[in-house]
Amino acid sequence: MSNYVLWLILAALIIAVLAAVAGNLLWRLRLQTQAEKAALQQAEQESLAEQIDAQQGIEVLARCYLGGQVGGSELALRIAVLAETARRDRNYLKDTAVFSEMAAALAHIPTHQAWKSLSAEQRAKYSTEMALLEGKYSEQIRAAAAAIVE
Repeated sequence: MSNYVLWLILAALIIAVLAAVAGNLLWRLRLQTQAEKAALQQAEQESLAEQIDAQQGIEVLARCYLGGQVGGSELALRIAVLAETARRDRNYLKDTAVFSEMAAALAHIPTHQAWKSLSAEQRAKYSTEMALLEGKYSEQIRAAAAAIVE
């Protein structure tokens, strides 16, 4: 009989150790899950803040265009980039689609430092091309900018 008691005590000890290990692992899992949820919430808040900033930037650019402070090419390029971040409803996407379309047509034109390194002849060629595109898209851009500002 003492042999059975010894085995029962040993079995109970093993079960207690395994239960303690399982409890510890469950506690760690709970802490990890809470940390992941907090990180996800923070990432969602940051993403929402970026979207709001992008939307506000688009509205400012649209107002500047309507006020004659920004050209159509620059407007299209800037709004096309911001529109990727500023996800909204379908109507908003329709309003910004013309900017993405025009930006795609302007994509081959050098910008920033590459523009500065072009010769005067090349700049004139690209400027003419930008003016033609601005003329082609002017009505659509003006309508989309007005819709964004509203």
